[in-house]
Amino acid sequence: LLLLGMLATPLATAQAPDSDGDPVQQSNEQAEVRRNLEAETAENPLAITTYRRNYFLPWTYNTNPDEADFRQITSEGEVDDSEIKFQLSFKIKLLDDMFGDNGDLYFAYTQRSWWQAYNTDASSPFRETNYEPEVFIDFDNAWSALGWVNTRNRVSFIHQSNGRSDPLSRSWNRVYLESTFQSGDWALTLAPHWRVPESDSDDDNPDIERFVGYGDIRLAKRLQNNHEFAGQLRGNPSAGNYGTQIDYSWPAFNGVRTHVQYYYGYGESMIDYNHRVHRLSLGFSLNPLFSATGLNR
Repeated sequence: LLLLGMLATPLATAQAPDSDGDPVQQSNEQAEVRRNLEAETAENPLAITTYRRNYFLPWTYNTNPDEADFRQITSEGEVDDSEIKFQLSFKIKLLDDMFGDNGDLYFAYTQRSWWQAYNTDASSPFRETNYEPEVFIDFDNAWSALGWVNTRNRVSFIHQSNGRSDPLSRSWNRVYLESTFQSGDWALTLAPHWRVPESDSDDDNPDIERFVGYGDIRLAKRLQNNHEFAGQLRGNPSAGNYGTQIDYSWPAFNGVRTHVQYYYGYGESMIDYNHRVHRLSLGFSLNPLFSATGLNR
C-alpha cells in the first residue's frame, strides 16, 4: 500500500500545460515539463516513478472464462465469471544521457493479476499473474510533422511470464521499439516488437504471435474535466485474430480516478493469449493516462 501511494504522487499528478493553443507547441511544452520532472529524480538513483498505469478493478466480468485451464489450477469448484484484476507498475532510472545529452536507461517492473477472490468454492485462487521486468532506453525528441510531435522513442528488452510450471507455463522475451506522437490532447503510440527466438524444447507458447501479433497500437485523448479515453489494438490480421482494450477514467477523490476497462479478443494475459476474452471491468486507477511525466500506457 505504501508503494502504491508513492506511485500515485507527485510526478504522476503534476499538471500538464493548458490544452488551448497550437497543438505542436502544447506537445513540446508537455515534453519539456516531463524532461524537467524526470531530471529531478536523477539526484536520487533509487527514485521510483510511475511507468504504466496502476489500477485496482474490484469487479470484472468475463463472459467466456477458460474452464479447461482453470482445472489445471484447482480441482475444486468451477471458474467464476467475476474476479478482481489489478496492475502495479513502476520504473527506476539507472543512467542519464548515455548518448551525449540524450538516452536515459531505466529498469521497470509491471505485475498484472487476475484473482478469483469471490470464488470461495475453489478457495479463491489467483487464476493468473503476469510478471514483466524490463530494461529500456528513452530518447527524448521534438521532431514534428503535420501537427504531431514525436515526443519520445524507446528501445526495450522485456521478459513476460506467468511463473507457473507445465502445462500452464507461459513466457517469452521481446525487443520492442516504441514511438509516441502527441498533438495537443491526442497521443498515438506505435510499438512493434520482435520476439527473441527460443528452442522448441523451451518454448511454452510457440504460436503466440499468431494471436498477439507483432506489436501494439494505442490512441488516447484527454477530454474535458480531466476525463481520459484510450484504445489499444493488437493481433495478427493474416490469422484474423485481434485483441482490443478500451479504458475510460475520470477524477474521483484525492488523486484517485474512477476507471472503466473493456477487453475483447486474444492476448489479455499470458494464459489467455490464445483464448478469446470478453471482459468488462470497473474500479480505480492511481495515475492518469496523461501526465506531465508522459503517457502512462
